[in-house]
Amino acid sequence: MASQLTQVQARLVISIAGEPGDERVGQAVAEYGAVEAVRIWQRGIGATVMINSINRVLDSRAIEQAVKSLNSVNGRFITPDDAEWPIALDDLDLATPVGLWCVGIGELGELAKRSLAIVGARAATAYGERVANEMAVQAAQESVTVVSGAAYGIDAASHRGALLAAGKTIAVLACGVDVAYPVSHRGLLTRISESGVVVSEAPPGAKPHKHRFLIRNRLIAALSQGTLVVEAALRSGSLSTSNWAHTLGREVWGIPGPITSATSAGVHTAIRNNVMTLAASSQDIFRSYKTQEHATQLGIIDGAIIGTLELGPKDTHEIFEILIQLLGTNLDFYELQACLALLEVRQVISLTAVGWQLR
Repeated sequence: MASQLTQVQARLVISIAGEPGDERVGQAVAEYGAVEAVRIWQRGIGATVMINSINRVLDSRAIEQAVKSLNSVNGRFITPDDAEWPIALDDLDLATPVGLWCVGIGELGELAKRSLAIVGARAATAYGERVANEMAVQAAQESVTVVSGAAYGIDAASHRGALLAAGKTIAVLACGVDVAYPVSHRGLLTRISESGVVVSEAPPGAKPHKHRFLIRNRLIAALSQGTLVVEAALRSGSLSTSNWAHTLGREVWGIPGPITSATSAGVHTAIRNNVMTLAASSQDIFRSYKTQEHATQLGIIDGAIIGTLELGPKDTHEIFEILIQLLGTNLDFYELQACLALLEVRQVISLTAVGWQLR
């Protein structure tokens, strides 16, 4: 009975019974809690589909089978109450997953703190695969986790690039974590789990369906601080990932291709419509990650200086005035000069003819 379930067990039941991304389910869990939501559905209150599905799951061996399949791949089921849960997923509001099924030694929350989604066409060109691979290699070198969907083309090239450079990568699936899809990527998924994590909101055994690929794209976007689209046609599913990232306030970059390439047409249109930022070089993409790292390592005042200079070059007095307003403290002018000098020594910033600027 639902009244005997713990919160984790109730979320597991809902994950098996519900369809990923259903905001009606998210609304019920947010309003009543997982245990009470299951009890309400059991009483026949709510959407008919969910009522029938919940009762079917509770009256069958579906839970036992899902847990058995999860254990067979040394997996785990995590919820928002777990330390491993990525807080960035909360940005999805009612579309936040009820729970996530994970396989791999990587800690999902930690890996997602500095991460870049690299997505694109399945039918990618050699150019696209090479760029995706090189960007993933550089991400690994910058200690940035690569997030993608383990599909053919750009996804696979991205995962392989990260692994090649001994980096970490997250594969977000549209099927159960015990299902290798595509089958030929079974070895790739195993390698990803050996250092990173394979994750899905669909329960073990779940088969991939077309709509689930689009739904899972919101997870790829939410788990990442930025999204890079390497190749995408005008109606590419990869554009849904970039649209989600744009909606969530994440940075979105697009890699330009030949203007005659239909494979890059969706990217070019998004750049023209200001949905994506043109990535002229890898520095454009990883500059913000360097800034995040410096802000973490250098302290409050140094981080505030870096954040100020992200807006453009400024002289010492301009920085001083901004920091006084920003930090709300009696910052000493000579202390600021010392911080600027230290940042210059560490080659984070440089003094130019137009003022201090990021290097």
